[in-house]
Amino acid sequence: MPPAATMNRFEASETEAHRRLAAFVTDSIYDYGVARDVLAREGTSTLSPYLRFGLLSPRNAVVTALRALGAATDEVARQSAETWLKELVWREFYVQVMYHFPQVLRQAFNPRLREIAWRDDPAHLEAWRYGKTGFPIVDACMRQLLTIGWMHNRGRMIAASFLVKDLLIDWREGEAWFMQRLIDGDPAANNGGWQWTAGVGTDAAPYFRIFNPVTQGQKFDPEGTFIRRYVPELAKLPTEHIHTPWRMTALEQTMQGVQIGDTYPAPIVDRAQLKERTLAAYRGKRDG
Repeated sequence: MPPAATMNRFEASETEAHRRLAAFVTDSIYDYGVARDVLAREGTSTLSPYLRFGLLSPRNAVVTALRALGAATDEVARQSAETWLKELVWREFYVQVMYHFPQVLRQAFNPRLREIAWRDDPAHLEAWRYGKTGFPIVDACMRQLLTIGWMHNRGRMIAASFLVKDLLIDWREGEAWFMQRLIDGDPAANNGGWQWTAGVGTDAAPYFRIFNPVTQGQKFDPEGTFIRRYVPELAKLPTEHIHTPWRMTALEQTMQGVQIGDTYPAPIVDRAQLKERTLAAYRGKRDG
């Protein structure tokens, strides 16, 4: 995978869009089903900025996906190509939702979840925006956004879930921040993704689904490669501590050159105490 610094080189040309599409179909589409969730790997097509600005048409991408699907040589390859095709369809679905229900730009699609008692916590919102939550995988994702203006799709779900479900901050705060920072910021796709994660949109994730940032990191960045890339103050930590540095003893912190609460933030929330608060906030409107 190219160094992080090169990932922001989205050359603004139709030629580059088609080059990337061809390269993705040649090299990556048949293991996309697995590779797309590995944060340290360039397993996605990185075509979103080109689709966003019309340098690549959705129809062209879909036709290419269908051809790849037809050329797949085994079931794994076929399923991977089909998964990418489904992602393209989701993107277009959100365009249709916004066209027919423009109110989603201002409020939740689900009318029963429009009055959740969100928390107003500027300090927590700021920590989330700038990758200083004390949860390494969340911070790495948010710093990737700040560094290159793009974020891995798995990272978007992790970061969004943390803001909405752990911090109980209005999903619209996250939606606005992403639109401000993403080079591929698309009003429909961004809105649809945030409402899905928040559990308030069309065919959304269940409101009680709350991503655990530790297990997400362990599953999708098992060696901590992605974390080390974007959270350099943790770069020298052994893998056993990379996802939960706050669990190190004072002696281990000294030996590793990391001081929790000083060189790297302590977790800004205790997740063990948060789940019921979040579920109560959602249930109060869902069942009311």
